[in-house]
Amino acid sequence: MKKGYRPETVRIHFNPQEPDHLQEIAARCRVLQQEMLTWAGEGRAAAETRPHDGSMASLIRLYQTDEASPYRDIKWNTRRTYDQIVRYIETSYGLVALHEIGIRDIRRWYDQAKAPKDPRSPETTRKAHGVVTMLRRLFGYGVMAEVPECERLARIMAEARFKQPARRRERLDASHVTAFIASAIESGRLSLALGTAIQFETTLRQRDVIGEWLIDDGTAANGVVHKGRRWSDGLTFENISGTVIRKRTSKTGKVVEHDLSDLPDTLAELDLIPVDRRTGPIVLNEETGLPYTKLNYIKWFRIIARKVGLPDEVWNMDARAGAVTEALDAGAQPNDVMNAAGHTQLSTTQGYDRTSLQKASRVAKLRVASRRKSNSSGQPDPA
Repeated sequence: MKKGYRPETVRIHFNPQEPDHLQEIAARCRVLQQEMLTWAGEGRAAAETRPHDGSMASLIRLYQTDEASPYRDIKWNTRRTYDQIVRYIETSYGLVALHEIGIRDIRRWYDQAKAPKDPRSPETTRKAHGVVTMLRRLFGYGVMAEVPECERLARIMAEARFKQPARRRERLDASHVTAFIASAIESGRLSLALGTAIQFETTLRQRDVIGEWLIDDGTAANGVVHKGRRWSDGLTFENISGTVIRKRTSKTGKVVEHDLSDLPDTLAELDLIPVDRRTGPIVLNEETGLPYTKLNYIKWFRIIARKVGLPDEVWNMDARAGAVTEALDAGAQPNDVMNAAGHTQLSTTQGYDRTSLQKASRVAKLRVASRRKSNSSGQPDPA
């Protein structure tokens, strides 16, 4: 490190639920160790003139460490997701030379990532699609960085087509939310009741309601800090003026406004919080008195959800899809729903819309009414 070797540290995430994770970590550590020893043997000058050795692992490391790489500009949580995918690629194919890779190899990698560990389980298409998307990203960066072979590989990926994961169709609807809120309050989890109600009624993302815990870099002068982490982006009482919530969303930066006087049930739940506690984060874990971590919030949501019979396929994050679908089913203007949800494009809002019987019924009634109108004006019946 004193001689200038970088990176000084590499964050490696561990998931105790994955039996093979320790082997993956060991494989990655061996690659990192060998890279460091190679650098030490060749000297910094040689390493700087030959920063890439032609392997997939070396391209990944360049992507993660190059100051000109787009990797440096992504948010920490997105970077964590990227790291998980490149770790899989590096562990599986890191030693493969770029000049040896062709479409047959990429197709085989896709099929391997798609195959479930248990033959009785469904294919992991979402994982496989994430792998090929990351390959496109890596090769695209390689083109910009003038890494040999990447232009050829980027052209291959531009023409290649892979099956995409099915869009989620699950949603939390009003009946789910009503039952969940009642059970959460009865279980002494007003935080879960309030958080879920706000998500569903205002269409705010889970992260914009409960926030997220980041590594404390010392830049936040005020706020919640605990054990080297700082809480960020969640909903606070300072976001409420009178009965109006104003919140800058964490994903798009768009400011959304919601008047709680239009949502009397949610306002009533908010009023259950003692007056002397109405400062700082709104949704606090009753056990710790601190904002929830994402995993703990999801864990307790599932505990309460199972009590009221919600299927495991319905997630807390599906509150947003349920809210958008309910609004469109009710006849709300798509542009109004887009603004309420804090989207910047209508296509994003439409992606949250879960097809429902109400829409099909409304279309059928309009068609029949139009047909009758045509028939009454003397036009022949198409039947």
